[in-house]
Amino acid sequence: MKKLVALILTSLLYTHCSIDRNILPLNNIELERLETFKDFEPNNRVQISDENEVGQKLWLCLTFESKENNEPLINQKIQMYHTSSKGEYEPSNPNDESTARLNGEVFTNEKGQVFVQTILPGDYGSSADNRHIHTTVENAKPEAYDIHFKQFTGHMGKNFVSGSDQHFLADLRKTDDSTLVTFLTIAVKQPRVERTTTHQKTPNCEWCGAGEAPANISWETSIADESTEEERLILEGTIFEADGKSPAKNVIVYAYHTNAKGRYEKKGNETGNGVRHGYLRAWTKTNHLGKYRFHTIKPAPYPNNAEPAHVHMTLMREDFKEYWINATWFKGDKIITREMTEKLNRTGGFSNIIELSRNEENIWVGKRDIILNPPKEQ
Repeated sequence: MKKLVALILTSLLYTHCSIDRNILPLNNIELERLETFKDFEPNNRVQISDENEVGQKLWLCLTFESKENNEPLINQKIQMYHTSSKGEYEPSNPNDESTARLNGEVFTNEKGQVFVQTILPGDYGSSADNRHIHTTVENAKPEAYDIHFKQFTGHMGKNFVSGSDQHFLADLRKTDDSTLVTFLTIAVKQPRVERTTTHQKTPNCEWCGAGEAPANISWETSIADESTEEERLILEGTIFEADGKSPAKNVIVYAYHTNAKGRYEKKGNETGNGVRHGYLRAWTKTNHLGKYRFHTIKPAPYPNNAEPAHVHMTLMREDFKEYWINATWFKGDKIITREMTEKLNRTGGFSNIIELSRNEENIWVGKRDIILNPPKEQ
């Protein structure tokens, strides 16, 4: 009889403390919202685990905002790391857990949002109550914030999370192929908020900038001055009218790109779309020969290697509205694939993949000629 009572009590205790792992499918509204996150710019997405990583696929749709005023954290650097599906960190530095094999970093967009692709972490150590993703918000006070999962966190863990403003509980949903998805807002204490990102209104289009050109621009200009200690690059070319022969004069060429670390670096005083594009941007206006030239540094691919190293370019003139052409890529970049080139649809009349060579001053020089072809809908 005593054994039966003990068994019943044990069963009741287990039922009370068991984890409800029921994961509902995404509804139509959530599916639409997911597509929005998946379409983010590469700088606002990060792939922590590759396709061959063992574990259940997990997509995190995250929004970061200030705990004090609920404003989104724009262009905020976010670093993340977690265990493998076996619960192992496998750090490159045994004394630093943050060097875990599964790690990545990403920057928030103008809505404070990022899209993270990875796998569901495993339980660390002997506990079955602590699956989570370490999340660092650079320059916040404090910087450390952890993401736990409702369906994989027991009652003790949930009580711990509910009593903390640095630990957040994510409710999981799933797609038709059983990929786990969560939409989560993380309220950050005392974040660093740049004045330009808080008060400067950015244009509705994320890619434009030709209309922000200063007065009296020349056919030749510098994006990065010579004091920058990086590999120098000269990007130049000729723009032709639609006939492909006549030089196109007075065309404003807007160009912007990442720094040598693959980031759209900012100084904090950016205005307009500089809030998105950073300070490595500039404008030229073609001369009577259709010539343009930018002096700058060689950009690097995004840290997640989602795209080759590139320079974004848009064109505008009095007789047509600003439009973008496919970014300038560099021949020999191993990130470029056939699939990528097949998707190109605005090459500017010539290939957007240019060859670089060194000049007598050991500076990289690349030539990109362009034929005007404004979209008809404009």
